[in-house]
Amino acid sequence: MTDHTQETKLAAVLKRMVEQCQNPAELMELYYWSAEHDLIDVMRQYVALSPGVRAALHGFLMLVKDEPGSVTAEIGETGELTFSAPAAVELAKRLTNSGAAPPFLH
Repeated sequence: MTDHTQETKLAAVLKRMVEQCQNPAELMELYYWSAEHDLIDVMRQYVALSPGVRAALHGFLMLVKDEPGSVTAEIGETGELTFSAPAAVELAKRLTNSGAAPPFLH
């Protein structure tokens, strides 16, 4: 296949994407993301994670989405990586509040 043929096929695919896009803002966002050179590597690694790890990471990131600057990360001597943020500390306190009575369900 020649370079010209590949370019023609690529142009046709891009044209279809634009024509069939339900949300042009998302298409623009993908374009901007493509300029972030490391992002594709991060996304590939994220997708390769186990579902449980991916869910935990996603949950943490959503928990801190309004205060990303509050996140800290530490690597322990045995290789464990710990992310922390005030929002996560507050959630942990609520989830482990042993002094509170469990909610009554009926």
